[in-house]
Amino acid sequence: DQIVIEKLRKAGRKLHAMRHGEGRHCGGPMGHGFGPGMGPGFEGPKCGPRPGFGPGMGPHHGRPGMFPRERILSVVLNADENGIRQKDIAAELGIHAPALTEQIDRLEQDRYIERVANPDDRRSTLIRLTEKGRARAYEVADERAGRAAEFCGALTDEEKDGLIALLDKLLAEPETDGLA
Repeated sequence: DQIVIEKLRKAGRKLHAMRHGEGRHCGGPMGHGFGPGMGPGFEGPKCGPRPGFGPGMGPHHGRPGMFPRERILSVVLNADENGIRQKDIAAELGIHAPALTEQIDRLEQDRYIERVANPDDRRSTLIRLTEKGRARAYEVADERAGRAAEFCGALTDEEKDGLIALLDKLLAEPETDGLA
């Protein structure tokens, strides 16, 4: 179920890039739906922020350029236990690193993450979960798994496999036949 959700998210980012250009940022990797009334945060022909993210650890953000803090915690949880560079978090989320700075700062203030020196590169720091952050990240993982199972509940295992195969096909880089 998680694989289906992640591939749908990647397909959404690819569609977004096709509609708006590769480097354009419009309030988040999935900041809008696919058509009128087709998703949270859709605001007509332009992209916009998703509602609902407040000062807590809510699932969506409320201002352009902000990302769900849970997704950041999940990326850090799945990284090396020594930490992960902010640049790598941004790449995983499909956004530019500077857009993460405010959220990283807030997570650090709330003691969910800490910045530590990168032993491999004195010029950079690594983001690492604190015990509080690790506990919240595991809660988030359980919540996401539950939502994914609920979302995919109407599909059989064979249908999920078929959907994954179709999404892989959509996400694959187009083959070039040597004609330029």
